[in-house]
Parts: sequence; C-alpha cells; structure tokens
Amino acid sequence: MPEMPVENRGSENRVRALLTSGKMFLTLAGVETDLMFRLQFPLRSFAAFEVFADRDAHQRLIDAHLKPIAQSAREHGYGLLVDCLVYKAHADVIREIGYNEDDVARLNRESVAHTRRSIDDWRAETGTDESKLSVLLAGDIGHRGDGYGLRKDEPVSAEASLAYHRTQVVALAEAGVDVLIAWTQTNCNEAIGITRAARDAGLPVILSATVETDGRLPDGTALGEFVTRVDEATETYPVFFMVNCAHPEHLEETLSAAAAATEPWLSRFRGLRANASCKSHAELDDSTTLDRGDPVDLGVRMARMAGEHSLCLVGGCCGTDPEHLAEIAAACATSDHD
Repeated sequence: MPEMPVENRGSENRVRALLTSGKMFLTLAGVETDLMFRLQFPLRSFAAFEVFADRDAHQRLIDAHLKPIAQSAREHGYGLLVDCLVYKAHADVIREIGYNEDDVARLNRESVAHTRRSIDDWRAETGTDESKLSVLLAGDIGHRGDGYGLRKDEPVSAEASLAYHRTQVVALAEAGVDVLIAWTQTNCNEAIGITRAARDAGLPVILSATVETDGRLPDGTALGEFVTRVDEATETYPVFFMVNCAHPEHLEETLSAAAAATEPWLSRFRGLRANASCKSHAELDDSTTLDRGDPVDLGVRMARMAGEHSLCLVGGCCGTDPEHLAEIAAACATSDHD
C-alpha cells in the first residue's frame, strides 16, 4: 500500500475521531429524487452533478434542499454530512451521457468546489461557524452498473473495482473531501475495491450497503456477512458500515436478530439513510410517481432504530425531502433525551 502524506493521515484521524465521537450526524435527503420530482430538474442517468451547470437550478437546490436540512441539523445540535453529488460521476455514466472519460477527475473536483462554496456561503449568511455546526464534505460515490443489480457482462472482483474507482477516489481526495462514502453497495468485492482505493488515497471511508425487503444485499449476501468479509479483507479500514436506499422495516428484523445473538459485526454498524417508501427496489424502479411515504412515521422508526442500535449517521434517501429530514432530526433528538 502506498504511504499517504503526513497531512492526509492527520486529516483522516480528525475525521475518524469526529465520526466515532458519539455525535449524531444528519445526511441530506434524496437529492436525486427531490431534483426530479419536486424541483423539476431533469436528471440524465441519475447524474445529479449536472445541476451545477444550471445556475438557477443549483440555487433552487440550495434554497429548497440544503438550507432547510442544514437548519434542522443546527437546531438539534447534530453535525451535517453533505454529498458533493458525485454518486454517478464515474466513467461508465460519464461516457453514457456524452462526456469523455478524461472528464471524470475534472467533474469530481468541480463538484466538490461548488459544494464547498455553497456551505461557505450559507455559513456566512447565517453566522454559523464550526462551533454551531460541524460539516463534513462527502465524496459520495456509487456502485458500478445499473440500478440495484450486479454487472452481468463481467465478474465483479475487488481488483477490478479498485482499478475502476481509483480515478474518482483520487480526484475526490485531491479536491479535499473529508470522507468517502460508498453508497448503495450491492456486493462485497466492489466494496472491498473501493475501500482499498480510499485507503491508498488517505481518505476515511464509510461503506453503505443496500438491502432488499428481506434484509439481504441484492446478490443475496447477508448484511452481517458483508460487514465481516469487507472488514477481514481491508483490516477493518472502514470507519463504520451502514445501509441506505431501504426502508427501516426492511432492516429491523436483521438488526434485532443480530442484537439478540450478540453478533460482533453489529458493533461496526452505525447508520441508516432511509427511503421514504417501504416498496421493494423493483417496485420503485417501475414507479412513475414519487412515493413520499409518511414523514412522521419515518422519523419515529428512525429514532427507534437509532436508539436501539446506537446509530450516529441518519438521513433520507429516495423519496425523502427536507420535511422527512426535519421529522427524523426532531424524533432522534427527542429519543436522545428520553
């Protein structure tokens, strides 16, 4: 493994300490679905980074999405983890929507710069310094392939995953993100490759799997097996593990059973970024309208799960918007004080 610069090691240690300090962090909501359905911005291949090229649309996103969620985090004393909208800024999607593969590094660096500027402007506008709200910029990378499935045209290997994701991870590290978060992971090998790329770049990384209604990853792997296998293959490099793009009810039985059996992997599980809808991934893929679910119920479920399993990173994924995040933040804060 290449030796990382001393300054990168110092930054990594600071971020790890903050994320494992017991402080609660709030994520954004489902940016992509919010852009498409509520803010009426047409995404190509779910590539949210394209909003930065449209000044008016970007400002609407800041005003209607980022600002109210940042206020919720500040109001309840949480930290805030902000995606840089690069979930789909990797080579396959870049080529698919008409860019050159050489644009990957540039688009990722520009997205981080835009996001940092938005946060700085909001801080100046509201007088919110670090003492009032800790903000972490997240390099929010996604899995390779379409939807929630696995690539069918070639086997997934940790080595191939490392080679594929390295360019984006290095660009994000050079742009100065605080943490890498691999959202919606569908299999162990790709997660291992991404983790190794993060380690080589000196970035702390959070691994977030997605699960089906049975609590298993799309390839059938049990969540506990995913955590254990990735940890064993990477010498426990991830800061922690979590789940996103699933409703709490899809995860409750898995976590409760692990707690009852005192399974060791559960101590490494610290977050949930939940869908608004309790529908399966297949049902959501076939939907032409947005299912917002019940924001109040989602907040209650998230608070219960956070309390029972010591979660420190909570937020919203597909179908959620600032209303859902306000309910989650309020419910978790109330739960903390019970």
